[in-house]
Amino acid sequence: MTPPRPAYFHHMNWTMLVLVFLGFAPSFYLKPLVAEQPFYPNGLPVPYIVHGIILTVWYVFMVVQTTLIKNKKIATHRKLGWFGAAWAVLVVLSTVYAVTIFPGRMVALAQQLNSTVDEVEPGLVFILWLDIFMCTLFVAFIIIAIIQRLKPDIHKRFILYTGLVFIFAASNRVAGTIAYLTDSSINLVLGPLILLVLTASLLVHDYKTQKRILPVSWWCFGLYWLAMILSFVIAGTDFGKSILNI
Repeated sequence: MTPPRPAYFHHMNWTMLVLVFLGFAPSFYLKPLVAEQPFYPNGLPVPYIVHGIILTVWYVFMVVQTTLIKNKKIATHRKLGWFGAAWAVLVVLSTVYAVTIFPGRMVALAQQLNSTVDEVEPGLVFILWLDIFMCTLFVAFIIIAIIQRLKPDIHKRFILYTGLVFIFAASNRVAGTIAYLTDSSINLVLGPLILLVLTASLLVHDYKTQKRILPVSWWCFGLYWLAMILSFVIAGTDFGKSILNI
């Protein structure tokens, strides 16, 4: 029996929230319970704490919103939506600030550890470009979601992707933890695989429930992976490195 249509989005939002918790538990949520990490010899910088709280609230907000829909509290869902619109501004501002100070943070950290930026944070340029592209998509998706708020099929798909665009950080950390525990390089495959499964699941959901894949789902999926590919390509160029001052 096919589950109610809202159940997919509710389950996806819970999945993302759990991934975020698992990915950042050692360095953020459960940091007081974990031995001090070399990556943060002087503790977690305040801007990253603020950024972490803001994004955590966003993922919790997404779960709350689909819970309201599931319980048919549409009026409350719509009222709370305006809180989400305002909070989205904080998500963008904190992300931009975190990205801006990240290179300097890595340089200082490398000096503290008598190491190099490449050793401390391999793929730094790629990560920065990915943050830039995904933050751009977040802005575009949240604006479209607000404009199309009276069209549920479009609205909820764009909102879903406002969570998916930033989930790469958590999925990479989860994959990295598994690689560490298994003493392998499985993270190189597992990280991208988690993202592929999450993003492709919407296409599967469409086909199972509507016997076709909605154009909006294709657009979200395509733009997401285009951003991923462009980040990888640009990061490998002199232009990609020079424009970020790295």
